[in-house]
Amino acid sequence: MKFSSTTILNKIENINKNFYPILFYGNEWGLITELIKSIHNNVKNKLDVSEIKYFDNKNENIHLLKHLLIDSSLFSKINFVVIKNPQKTIIKELENFNQFENILIINGENLQAKSDIKLFFENHKNFISVPCYQLNKSVIKKTIDEFIRKHEISLENEAYWFLIENISEDYLSLHNELRKLQNFKKSSVTFPEMQKLIFQKYNTSVDNYFFNCASGNKNIILQEMRRNNKSINESYEILISIKKFINILSGAIVNKNNNNLDDLVKKYLPKYLFLKKEIFRETLSKNNINKIAKINKMLQKTEYLIRINSEQHKEILERFLLNLSKTIR
Repeated sequence: MKFSSTTILNKIENINKNFYPILFYGNEWGLITELIKSIHNNVKNKLDVSEIKYFDNKNENIHLLKHLLIDSSLFSKINFVVIKNPQKTIIKELENFNQFENILIINGENLQAKSDIKLFFENHKNFISVPCYQLNKSVIKKTIDEFIRKHEISLENEAYWFLIENISEDYLSLHNELRKLQNFKKSSVTFPEMQKLIFQKYNTSVDNYFFNCASGNKNIILQEMRRNNKSINESYEILISIKKFINILSGAIVNKNNNNLDDLVKKYLPKYLFLKKEIFRETLSKNNINKIAKINKMLQKTEYLIRINSEQHKEILERFLLNLSKTIR
């Protein structure tokens, strides 16, 4: 049976006996670790459970696992065992597993997609498998909503959407960033405060370059470049930001024939940029796939020129931004 990382805890909440083995797999080790801790805390609050015992399936003899499952301490009747580095041979042991009074967790971090262990759990009528990968936007939004509701934190609308679009997709980093919001229990978090508060996936301070180009603000483009672009790394950050918005614009243009402009703006423009929606709408109305193809060629050429003439990165990037301003309008 397969459960999501967001539903497995609810499943455990409703179990008081006959715990079937659980496999956590995927590349999000932080999420796997936290889920194991959460399950342990959950069952410890209602049952007589041991501290977490670990068995390394790659480096330890299988007899040790059997001993861990049988050996109850003076203080607990239920053993909580986590198997690390699971090997294919563990399947044979699991097929004969009938000690449901114990809790057995498989930490299958980085198991291959076609792993026999993964397939065994997913096809088993009782055993549970839980994929743990980088969080998607819907899970991030749900996590943020639950956190701010639980801690009674108020966010201004722009700050809220900025947080969803820019917070880390790594589980532990996400929760570490959210804990910073607990300092704002008595006031509503503003957009400028949120920009300073969280460690962002992207450098959103460079987002304005795209919108200045789209608006034809050539003087502002040059002023920003000369004031803020101090290194080649910043030039690359600006290019990455431009590419991000060209991809967003491209996605909206592909669907322009089947949707009205307002619906496309609502769907494609990141919500924290709602103050830019008129600029984005106008840009969307004036552009087509041919223009996007031309802009992408300009981007490729600019990246190439900066790579072979790194000492002239500012001049090359300025020329690109001015040409983009002409093309995109």
